[in-house]
Amino acid sequence: MTLVLAIIFAIGGVVCHQKPERSFFIDAHQLPVCARCTGLYLGAAAGFLFWIGRKVAGGWRPRMVPPRSALATLAVAAVPTIVSVGSAMVGLWDGTNMTRAVLALPLGATAGAIVAAVAAKDLR
Repeated sequence: MTLVLAIIFAIGGVVCHQKPERSFFIDAHQLPVCARCTGLYLGAAAGFLFWIGRKVAGGWRPRMVPPRSALATLAVAAVPTIVSVGSAMVGLWDGTNMTRAVLALPLGATAGAIVAAVAAKDLR
C-alpha cells in the first residue's frame, strides 16, 4: 500500500506544488495535492456526476450546449479562483486552505460538467 501511495503522491507532484502549509492532511498524511487543487478536483467530480445525473434523470435525451455558453460559464466560474490566486500573488489577501478549496469549487464543477457534456455529446 505504501508504494501505491508514493506513486499517487508522485503523480500529484506533476500537477501541484504540494506545499505542506497549503495542503490538507488526513490522519497526519498530506494529500497529494494542495487545498486549491483539492477543491478543483472535488468540484470536477461533483460537476461531472451532476451532469451525468441530469442525463440519467432525463432519459439520456440530448441537451445541446452551445460552445460559447460553456466557455462563458467557465470564464465566470474561474473568477473566484483567479481573484484568490491574484490577491495572494500581490500580497493583498491569502486565505486559509479551506477558503482556497471552496473558491476553487465553482471552476472545478464547471469544468467537470463540461467534460461530462462533451462525453455525452451534448457539447461539440
